[in-house]
Amino acid sequence: MEGGYILENMKENIQILWKLINSSNKILLINHIRMDMDAFWSLSAIYDILKQLWKNVKAINDEKPIENYNFTWYNEIIEPDLNLNKFNPELIISFDAASLDQLWNSYKNNIKIFNNTDFIVIDHHKTNPWFGKINIINPKYSSTCELTYDIMDQLNLLQYLTPKIATSLLSWIYTDTNIFYNSNTTANTLYVAWKLLEAWADFRKPYFEFYKKKTFSGSKLWWEILVNRMKISENWKIVWATVSKSIFEKVWANDRELTWLISEFFANIEWVEICFISHEIDWGLIKTSFRSTPKYDTSLIASYFWWWWHKQASWFSSTKSLNEIEKDILEKIKNEFNL
Repeated sequence: MEGGYILENMKENIQILWKLINSSNKILLINHIRMDMDAFWSLSAIYDILKQLWKNVKAINDEKPIENYNFTWYNEIIEPDLNLNKFNPELIISFDAASLDQLWNSYKNNIKIFNNTDFIVIDHHKTNPWFGKINIINPKYSSTCELTYDIMDQLNLLQYLTPKIATSLLSWIYTDTNIFYNSNTTANTLYVAWKLLEAWADFRKPYFEFYKKKTFSGSKLWWEILVNRMKISENWKIVWATVSKSIFEKVWANDRELTWLISEFFANIEWVEICFISHEIDWGLIKTSFRSTPKYDTSLIASYFWWWWHKQASWFSSTKSLNEIEKDILEKIKNEFNL
């Protein structure tokens, strides 16, 4: 599927991206707060290629990526304390951020630099308001990693595709599609995965890291939630849990270990149509993640809050209490879907 979902207006913007890369030496890469694997590895792939092109490239985020991203050996490229005034980038490229707010303090503390610099946004979220000066956005893509591959293809950059880059891109195609199970999987997704395997991507390593490997603390966290926190509606259509910060502290776990609990367990319980987990990511700040069957669009619920979404996988953050959020969500699900 040569070209994938690259539209004509996207081709124009991709060529502008290439001209700006060629005319710039100092290039800054950025992705969203609490970066997931799509944000991290799409950025990492372009970082590696820009290094091969002898560019002075830096990457910034408010925090380092979590430890289990490290199997591709890219974790050290993120510099949370990077001084942008000193670096003075000529080009900024954002990966997988659906809004400026999601760039958080890395953007807020450097607004003048972002406003005065060529700024390109690469993303696949439907809710993206096209906040860059140049935007390469298409929600038909399963992931920003899949889109990044097609951008590389358009720019004849696949000659720089190493097994390390190929593994990075394949990793999040795996996880964003749930190993090609989710409805966002397309023929182009499978084609890109095939081409990455041809480029010697390690297809076993990401599968082990994100689907097979379990930590002791994470296992205790799952047990605590499944035994003591999980609830189900009277009609067996909704499953949910609320998790306070004290629960994470009790079992010495971090909230990232919830990721696969909702995707691999809650979402696959028989009869369940919608599931969600609300948890404290900091004292006073709550994150809620949704999953649903194709019949229900969880964005209709998440849109009431500070949100970010795909139709069957949405999340939002709020400063309300866990009890308030639980009550609000159940009420909105009842009103919106009559469940």
